[in-house]
Amino acid sequence: MVAQEKLNSLIADACKSASVTLVEADVFRAGKRKTLRIFIDKPEGVTIDDCTNVSHFLSDALDLDPELIEGAYTLEVSSPGLDRPLKSLADFNRNKGRLLRVTRSTGKPVTGELLDADEENLKLKLKGNAGEIVIPRSEVLSAKVEVEIK
Repeated sequence: MVAQEKLNSLIADACKSASVTLVEADVFRAGKRKTLRIFIDKPEGVTIDDCTNVSHFLSDALDLDPELIEGAYTLEVSSPGLDRPLKSLADFNRNKGRLLRVTRSTGKPVTGELLDADEENLKLKLKGNAGEIVIPRSEVLSAKVEVEIK
C-alpha cells in the first residue's frame, strides 16, 4: 500500500473511531515542517473532545509509522467552521435542516432551511411562510450556513 493510501485509510479509521465524518484532509508544507490538516463534522456539531480523539488516534499511529509523513509535522484537527463555503453534495447533505444563505448567478441571495440536495438541485424552505424553492446547483455561486440566533 502506498503511503498516501495508508494515510487516507488511517484518517478514515480515526474518524470512524470518533463517530465523526471526514470533511477534508490535506497535507502541505508550512516552512520546514509538513502540516496535516483535517476537518471533521457530525450532525450535532463537533466538540473539542471529538477533535482530541481524532488527534490522539492519528498522532499515536503516525508516531508508529514515520514513513507516512516524513520528518517533523504539525497535526491540526478541527470543525470546518460556519463560514466555510458548501461546495460538494456531501457538504450539502451534512447540512440538511440547517439555515443556508445561497447566492445565485441570478444575483439575489436566498435564505432558507435546506430540505434536500442532489447532484442537480437544492431544495430550500424559505424563511417565514414564503414556501419552498428549488435552486439548480448550476446557478449556485456560493452557499454558507447562516448562524441562527434564537
